[in-house]
Amino acid sequence: MSKHYVSQVTAFWKFFQHLVLAGLFFLGACSSQNPASSENVSKPVKESALSQKLAAGKSLYESNCASCHDSGSSGAPKHRDKEVWSNRTAAEKDVMIKKAIEGVDGKVGMMPPRGGNASLTDDDIKTVILYMTSKTDTSEENTSVESPL
Repeated sequence: MSKHYVSQVTAFWKFFQHLVLAGLFFLGACSSQNPASSENVSKPVKESALSQKLAAGKSLYESNCASCHDSGSSGAPKHRDKEVWSNRTAAEKDVMIKKAIEGVDGKVGMMPPRGGNASLTDDDIKTVILYMTSKTDTSEENTSVESPL
């Protein structure tokens, strides 16, 4: 092989390597997804999951809790009474969950364990409380879907 042929092959490979690197750089710059757009995609997904959780809470509320909490019977705090619920939503969600699961025999009234429906799970109770407090609590912590309470 001649020296001239080897130098042409070497020059070709260097050119080819630069061409490949330039192509990869170009393709990387043309990516259709950037960090800002991926955040925008996850936000509607979270909002959709929250909407589904709230819809489930509404359904559970209507079939298990509304008879007392809509009318205030047996001393139940009325569902949309912001004054009553605002005191309870700030820092007492764990207390509300415990009372809803175990029941309450309070000064004003009573609530049977699990609202009188033993088939409600702890997660069902949390979902109902998320729904009930969502009507009065606009804090950031109340919009979390992963850990609603």
